[in-house]
Amino acid sequence: MRIGLSLEMNGTIDEIVDRATSLGATGVSSLWSSQIFGWDTLTTLAVVGREVPTVTLGTAVVPVHPRHPTMLATQALTVQAATGGRLVLGIGLSHQMVVENVWGLSFDRPARYMEEYLSILMPMLDGEQVSFQGDVLRANTSVHRRPRGPRHRPSSSPPSAR
Repeated sequence: MRIGLSLEMNGTIDEIVDRATSLGATGVSSLWSSQIFGWDTLTTLAVVGREVPTVTLGTAVVPVHPRHPTMLATQALTVQAATGGRLVLGIGLSHQMVVENVWGLSFDRPARYMEEYLSILMPMLDGEQVSFQGDVLRANTSVHRRPRGPRHRPSSSPPSAR
């Protein structure tokens, strides 16, 4: 059985890395963090992953509204490359109150929003170009150059489970 723990994101980046190092030393297989209002979770996990090479790192969850899917794909692929393929990307819609009252965005038709979001995100995580025109989201990545190097798509399961 694999055990995963929540990685608290309070404090300095060095304190988070120290916490992750201590937790990793216990033998847990994964560390999970949510994106609330503190440090950017994906960026922090990239740093943690470089310093703590023994655990899978997961987001539980990153809200989709404040990041366009092309940007989330780019950031997730960067973290995946930085951590040697150990990222499990968890995403979610957040809450209507946060989306509308904090970010000033529409929470109208959340299921449609997620469907369109995934229509852009998933192919990009596979290294594909995307041309998509939906009701609420649009993307055309054919004008962008992709970074060179190995592509490690964030997985839905830890590397040891594949």
